[in-house]
Amino acid sequence: MDVLTPARTWATAAADDNDAISGPTAPSPVRRMPRAQRFAMLVTVVGPFLGLLAAVAMFWHRGPDGSGGIGWPEVAVMAAMYALAGFGITVGYHRLLTHRAFDTPRPVRLLLAILGSAAAQGMVIKWCATHRRHHQRADRDGDPHSPHLHGGRGGGARGLLRGLWHAHVGWTFAADAPGLARSVPDLLADRALVRIDQLYLLWVALGLLAPAAALGLYAGSWGGFASGLVWGGLVRVFLMHHVTWSINSVCHVWGTRPFASGDHSTNNFPIALVSLGEGWHNNHHAFPTSARHGLRWWQFDASYVVIRLLELARLARRVRVPSAAAIAAKRVGSGAGP
Repeated sequence: MDVLTPARTWATAAADDNDAISGPTAPSPVRRMPRAQRFAMLVTVVGPFLGLLAAVAMFWHRGPDGSGGIGWPEVAVMAAMYALAGFGITVGYHRLLTHRAFDTPRPVRLLLAILGSAAAQGMVIKWCATHRRHHQRADRDGDPHSPHLHGGRGGGARGLLRGLWHAHVGWTFAADAPGLARSVPDLLADRALVRIDQLYLLWVALGLLAPAAALGLYAGSWGGFASGLVWGGLVRVFLMHHVTWSINSVCHVWGTRPFASGDHSTNNFPIALVSLGEGWHNNHHAFPTSARHGLRWWQFDASYVVIRLLELARLARRVRVPSAAAIAAKRVGSGAGP
């Protein structure tokens, strides 16, 4: 399946496969998705990059009055959309829907799913299923995007680069793992969430058009519309794609491993900042159901700040965090810190 396959169609097809989640012990080859689906993924990956090139061209050829460049309106719409769609992924797709690290009233749950869809990182139910499989098989055969598989076992710099490429973006062109739908029966049972899943292209389009309309109205011109589409839409999607993919690649190779998580996940400070807290990845793999990934006071976790604000507003409840004893029990070495 690719990002455009409706949830129920995908679930029916995946449920027909009796492959066990544990999978074989030997490495399985990466199966390629059908050509039409690969083309759709290519558009999803390349389109935002072309938008980045357009942004560079607009900035380079800006007029003497500043038109065509980037100013605070472009920065504002890009930052606003990055935050809205980004928290839709980190708070909604990831911590709420995939790991059930907290609970929310139903309207908040569905709104977060819509905001996450606007990030153009895939339909909500498929995204959650893939991530649950990643945790079930982290850095072992069956992990959809480990840099230590599918080329990473070749050894040397070349093997590492092949593994990193697969973990970063190559995996998006691979066919779904068999039986993937068995990871998300709870999400498939939610009819409203399935409907949001089916309207994925609508949410992506709104995520592109909203900043375009905002800047178009602000500037009172089609030039403003185009600038909003490029900076608040395509460039923002491009940046978010590579930040999220860096969790799969960079945060399984470089960084610190303070906790015994049974895989190669790492904490990476720069990635944590730009990923709204997701870069505390070893912490997350050690405590996957924790709503808080930055477990030390200095590990800033913007997504957990949002969850706490929701909790204070009584829009989040049953927020799960590990106890001090649980953290101490999993720490590698005595007195080591993340």
